[in-house]
Amino acid sequence: MQFVLFIGQHKVGSSSIQDYMARNYVRLVQSGILYPMIDAEGQTMVLARQIMGYDMDQSLPMNIREGHNALAYRLLYETGKGIEMPEYHRGTPRSHQMFRTVKKQIEYLQPEAVILAGEVFSQFGAVDPSLIRRMLDEFPDASFRVIATLRRPDAYLPSWHSQRLRYGEKIRPLNAGGAAEYFPTIHFDYRHMLQGWVEELYDTEIALRDYREVLAAGGSVEDFKEQSCLNFPANLETYREKNPSLHRALAETGRLAFHELDQIEAFSVLEFLTELGPQLDLPDSAQIEMFGTEVRRQMFDAFQEPHRYISDLCDRDQFFEDIDEMLVTLPVPQSEASRAAKAQIQRHANNVHAPLARDWLKAHCNGA
Repeated sequence: MQFVLFIGQHKVGSSSIQDYMARNYVRLVQSGILYPMIDAEGQTMVLARQIMGYDMDQSLPMNIREGHNALAYRLLYETGKGIEMPEYHRGTPRSHQMFRTVKKQIEYLQPEAVILAGEVFSQFGAVDPSLIRRMLDEFPDASFRVIATLRRPDAYLPSWHSQRLRYGEKIRPLNAGGAAEYFPTIHFDYRHMLQGWVEELYDTEIALRDYREVLAAGGSVEDFKEQSCLNFPANLETYREKNPSLHRALAETGRLAFHELDQIEAFSVLEFLTELGPQLDLPDSAQIEMFGTEVRRQMFDAFQEPHRYISDLCDRDQFFEDIDEMLVTLPVPQSEASRAAKAQIQRHANNVHAPLARDWLKAHCNGA
């Protein structure tokens, strides 16, 4: 049996892949492809859709859409190494029960291929590489294909940095120590993300994708379908965008909210900013400079060894052909973009429902 594992990284369209697969569970199974549910909630949803015509136009519950992340987090949590279960994945079964649920679907549905898609799998090599062997040993008769998408670090880190606000974290600015904190982690040293998988799957090719190639191929879903080498049926339901990034011009306001407000109020600010961003007249987010010239040079130098590692894995001279662009300072300084954003936020601040968050936002933007 063929297993296709998508292991990340974060912020490369993984939520779209997961949403697409979960929405099309029944059609995929009928075509011999299983995107397995991991608990009773997911199995009940599948039955409700098949028997009662459950409406899939609505947003899918997290443990249905991203059940494989729940499995990955549960495995990490069970190592006892300090990884906590996120609030939205609590209440899920222990890992052995999740694996049993997956195996029973395989037993009764007899698929030709199984897809497990979770960017949280990317943490296994750094936290506890034995989890990779645990995953493989659960399915001893399977052959594996692993797919990973990587973004050039200077493009990736602003998205991941803002994503951490969704977990309620207090973070430093990327241009004031925040970037350097990532250098030893899987979010910068991609060797830590990949090496354990490479060593356990020494006789299996790992399909590494540059995020620019993914976008050129039509996006994460289309690229995944192509790289999986599976025969997907036609006319599947489209995915719903589930994890939009916070606009870079709003990132500093969002960051400060978690330092100056309690977490509940800060989440109100973050939700408001995320929804408001597309309505504002802001510079292109990709043109806003988050690092500065000196930090870019430090990143470029620190990334030489990890880049050599992934380039060798793919037998390329340069995995990121545009790697020198890490040194290019973007045209719009973050401070300038942030000031322009504040003036516009001020006009919408009364739409924040939480009173303390609303008052803080008005004071923060006052005089911009």
